Amino acid sequence: MSAQNSDSMNPVNPGWYIRFGKRLQAVAISMYRNTIQYYKNIPSRIVNHFRTRANEKKRLPKRTSANRIYVLVGYTTQAHIDSRFRKQKTIHILRNLLIAGILGLLIILLYRSILPMIDSDQYKKMLGIERVDEMTKKDPFELDSDNKVVTFATDATTTDTLMTESETSSQTSSTGESAIP
Repeated sequence: MSAQNSDSMNPVNPGWYIRFGKRLQAVAISMYRNTIQYYKNIPSRIVNHFRTRANEKKRLPKRTSANRIYVLVGYTTQAHIDSRFRKQKTIHILRNLLIAGILGLLIILLYRSILPMIDSDQYKKMLGIERVDEMTKKDPFELDSDNKVVTFATDATTTDTLMTESETSSQTSSTGESAIP
């Protein structure tokens, strides 16, 4: 009874590895056969490639200009190809016009929606600009012929002419004291 229990506990068929080995052998033989056939066909494939190219070149009409020559293949006519080309061209032009129109509308909508939000008077007040004429009256980058240093001052202070280094050195050498307090 113990022999029956041990056989019923191990239901694995002892011949499974034989079937697996045969299947593995068939796959290996198939791979070997295909590899050999691949390497045997390499020279004929190269020859066929060049023959095909030569035949295609023979069949093409002679070129008399730099433009390409297209050969019609199949059941089509030149009129059918021309009409299809015209349709594609008009669709392409219409698509470009539609995209340009949409972009134009977006720019107009953005301009009209952002413009009311911009209050230039408020920005002028924030920057301290009352009038543009006042701001451009004195150019700080203008070359000064009197060697004056242009300083920005409020109404309470005045701008003074500062002496150049040559004037201060000549003044200190003649009087012996410092010219700048």
